[in-house]
Amino acid sequence: MNNWQHLFNNTADLSVHLKKPYFRYDNKQKEITNIVFDEKANLIWTGDTYGCVSAYNPNFQLYSRYKAHIGDAPVNDILTLRDGILSLSDDSMHMSSRRGVTSFNLTSADISTFSGLKTMCTVSPENETQVYCAGDVVSSGITCIDINKAVVSNMLHYPNKVKFLKSNSKLIAIGQQAGKIELLDYNSNQIIKSFTAHSETLSSIDLRGHTLITTGRSRRLSNSYADPFVNVYDLRNMKQMTPVAFSKGTTMGSGGADFAEIHPVLPTILIVGSHSGSFDFIDLSNPALRTQYVHPGQEIRSLKISPNGNYMVALEEDNHASLWSRSMNTPPVFTNTQELLEYPDFPDDKIFPGPISVDDYAFPLSSVGLPYYHERLLSSWSPVVFDTEGTIPKNVDTKTLPLSSGKQVASKSHLVLQSLNLASKEYPFYKYDKAKFGPRNEAATYKSLKDERRVTTLPINKEKVLEYRTFDINTVPNAYGKLPFTSGKFGSDNFDFASFNRTSFAGLDTDIDNLYTNAIIQLYRFVPEVYNFVVGCLRDENLETSLLTELGYLYDMMGRSGNRVCRSSNFQVALNSLDEASELGIIESSPRYLMCKENSSHHNKDTPQMSVAQNFNSFLLKQLLKDEFECNPHNIALQQCMGFDFNTQIRRKCKHDEYRGNIQPCLTIMSPTRNGVKTNGRKNNNLTIMNYIESSMRMIQQFDSECNVCHRKEVLDHERIITNLPPVLSFDVLLSDQEWLTAKATKNWLATSFYGTVTTQGAILKNNAIELKQFTPVFKYELNGYVARITDPNGETRLVTYSRVLDAKTDTFKWYLFNNYLVVEVDEQEALNISHPWKTIEVIVYCDSEEIRKPFFSVDTYKIDQSILFRDHFAAGVRETNKKEYTLLTKEEAPKAGSLIAIDAEFVTVKRELNEIDCQGTKIIRKAKKTALARLSIVRGEEGPGFGKPFIDDYVVNKNTIEDYLTKFSGIEPGDLNPATSDKTLVTLGTVYRKVWLLMQLGCIFVGHGLSNDFKHININVPKEQIRDTAVYFLQGRRFLSLRYLAFVLLGQNIQEGNHDSIEDAYTALILYKKYLDLKEKGALTAAVESLYEEGRATNYKVPESQS
Repeated sequence: MNNWQHLFNNTADLSVHLKKPYFRYDNKQKEITNIVFDEKANLIWTGDTYGCVSAYNPNFQLYSRYKAHIGDAPVNDILTLRDGILSLSDDSMHMSSRRGVTSFNLTSADISTFSGLKTMCTVSPENETQVYCAGDVVSSGITCIDINKAVVSNMLHYPNKVKFLKSNSKLIAIGQQAGKIELLDYNSNQIIKSFTAHSETLSSIDLRGHTLITTGRSRRLSNSYADPFVNVYDLRNMKQMTPVAFSKGTTMGSGGADFAEIHPVLPTILIVGSHSGSFDFIDLSNPALRTQYVHPGQEIRSLKISPNGNYMVALEEDNHASLWSRSMNTPPVFTNTQELLEYPDFPDDKIFPGPISVDDYAFPLSSVGLPYYHERLLSSWSPVVFDTEGTIPKNVDTKTLPLSSGKQVASKSHLVLQSLNLASKEYPFYKYDKAKFGPRNEAATYKSLKDERRVTTLPINKEKVLEYRTFDINTVPNAYGKLPFTSGKFGSDNFDFASFNRTSFAGLDTDIDNLYTNAIIQLYRFVPEVYNFVVGCLRDENLETSLLTELGYLYDMMGRSGNRVCRSSNFQVALNSLDEASELGIIESSPRYLMCKENSSHHNKDTPQMSVAQNFNSFLLKQLLKDEFECNPHNIALQQCMGFDFNTQIRRKCKHDEYRGNIQPCLTIMSPTRNGVKTNGRKNNNLTIMNYIESSMRMIQQFDSECNVCHRKEVLDHERIITNLPPVLSFDVLLSDQEWLTAKATKNWLATSFYGTVTTQGAILKNNAIELKQFTPVFKYELNGYVARITDPNGETRLVTYSRVLDAKTDTFKWYLFNNYLVVEVDEQEALNISHPWKTIEVIVYCDSEEIRKPFFSVDTYKIDQSILFRDHFAAGVRETNKKEYTLLTKEEAPKAGSLIAIDAEFVTVKRELNEIDCQGTKIIRKAKKTALARLSIVRGEEGPGFGKPFIDDYVVNKNTIEDYLTKFSGIEPGDLNPATSDKTLVTLGTVYRKVWLLMQLGCIFVGHGLSNDFKHININVPKEQIRDTAVYFLQGRRFLSLRYLAFVLLGQNIQEGNHDSIEDAYTALILYKKYLDLKEKGALTAAVESLYEEGRATNYKVPESQS
């Protein structure tokens, strides 16, 4: 492979479009992330960090450019197909023609597995209709997309992070981020072979024919180096061949192989290169014979060879690209099968002798010029002027109107009809069937998408945001609507939560995963038996991941917070960690979530499917029972409170009957007809929810089945009877659309109370206790609350909760509506009204009339286990000999109410912010960044020999994907949070959270800087009287001063010169608090704050760097 020469006159900066003035101040990387040759055209394609895809001709002149991915999502991979260009970002896939016309765009909103995507490949070089894609989110697995239909055609569970995908005609090579290669047979979806390629990670792979090559990196002496050899595998016999040495990487650390590619025409030739710019052409048949080259100029990030093998493109570190060629005389041609490129037609402004026929296909339409107007056109007027639609009414001959019974008065244009019989052949008329379609089934007023977006961008009307009634039955009131996003440029601290909640109860923030779970959490928050049990479990120490424990912390926080907003982020972390939840499809990031959601929303009208919320309700209650048993096998309090005893009998004519029994905390209620109640062909539209519950407690169904004993095929009777009535009744309501219309048309369908008893024939429910006087015992149940699905006119849905709460002062019940962080008191008529077409009940809870009046107990009423404050409890796999920078508390130092402690927390980013920029350049945050607690340090604040010494310095285990360690601000480095590689004192999130929670329970005073942000990410609401925030004490106006600046000016200390250290920050905040008290006592605080800001304005609030 001789005669390769660098084309010095053909170099271009591919990032020029990212250097526009409006990109100057966004502090984002402006890099080219990908570069490839077009397999079908004479073009080079690139992707950048802003989601743009660009095409250049051989002279690097722009051919087309388009925005493929929204927000700041970089382009991670590009495939050039016959029908267009396919690009991939972290959470979306975009297909367009080479001119830039979009064919389809799939995002994480369309496919739930689109998260952390890094690579993709076609199923084979010959089959471009199926594309496999994967990334570094393990729960997403590998997804196959049908390009022709733009839908998911296959999903594979793959429990490893994927960095590369390559395919040949039979197999797909999967390159793992950990350095391993696995071969996937896409016909059987099975892994047939695995190779351990590199010890740390892969840097490139290529697959052509039966040859697979890889380059990667290995770790030596705590440093990462590029491996000096290229691994080669023969896929015919599934064996590794002798590795090929790279000439510039014969010794570790001196420039190993960073990328390698197989020659597209000569399958035995490899192109191996390094970031330093050196690259070799190596013949696999004789590796000793090779040709070596060095790229002039800067280091290179990528090296690609053209489809015909005659050109190479090198992408340098500064985003400049240049070509290498084997021939200097011919015009550059990249592929031997190039297609003709389409270019726009330019209009010819010449004067034509006559009009051109519209049927003349040879005449380009772009040649038709546009007229110039000196006045404003009607089409450009604001929609405020024309805010209603209008059509010219059709003229109707009044003489032909049917009048079976009526008379004409005044004039021919005015008719008074005295009968409803208006049907005729010319004008058929049918009376509205109220029984069939429900009351007032009117079409909703049309509202354009532009108007809907305008409403969402308008400032919040604080006077109307809590309105829960409207005059139009089809209009969703404001209190039920979609709430504004709470996270802005400075987080959610500036959001006005108070306007959405004027009650004494806490709402739940929307900035979490699995948002729909908020409604179910709020529902059981006001069930006394459930609340008291869950919160009471906190008295015992449970440091493992448990929904029961996390729900207890959340309920305790909600009970203490008043009307302050709370977040269920720690509960969501525990929920996301459960494999059973992912398999059930109740985790938004799981592959099954979207499938379950689509099944429940597109079900057959006559055979409804369980919704995601109903599946979560059942899963949550079962998991709480499971956690209760694991914590204390002898305690079944929650099971006795909520457990239904199911007795199932299967009767066959062959007498091989079966009997089964189990306990379930939730019952699915269906209509009496589907429960096997015989109606003899008569319709009864006066049935209430009692009849639905009663029939669901004794369900009889018949099935065609084969006996397991005698193998006789027959019709069997399947009878399920509930043999008890627990104090708390939880129901999932599963009705078809037609059944809901009947229920909504029934007066008092949702009963506020009923009486019940259990017999050998099942449960009997009645409105009055007198009707059950012959039975004992008789229980009275009252409606505690329910969860309803709200459906907007555009089809968007959300869940709200109605809860009936006892007011201890007046000894009366009040109804409250919970829509995430919006909380408003509603009257009973509104709460019991289910006739709205946009409201459908999903989950209902009834409680025993005595249980519902029980008070809500705080965990303070119990003796709490505080032993974790005085001992270590490291995570599994962490060595006890790891270096500790703290001294544990002694019993003599036991904290008490008023004890002063200083705290600081560090975090890492596990998922970046998702945003988009509209046509006016306005940045809109669609989803806030997701962080995780990484380190927590607490120092002693009481005067004495231990003043300022830390007693907690915990690093939190995190085995999930971490996108940004924020090392400069957190001091956390890669590997610090992994038990396998860390030398830190690692603990679980449950351990560190319990320590902070116990200190809050004891009444300690927390000192820190910017504590509102720390407590938000720890997910705890500390009472304001227990907070001493130095960021607030030295605040003037709205600009907060940094801890480093305050320490430099007030204390004369230069902290945070390197990476942040949470112990140093906590101690500095403690000293600043002491300084604050001293200035306040001397009356010099105001002057000191003014001096701080005056000096800050002169120095731009920056601390001079140390000269050492």
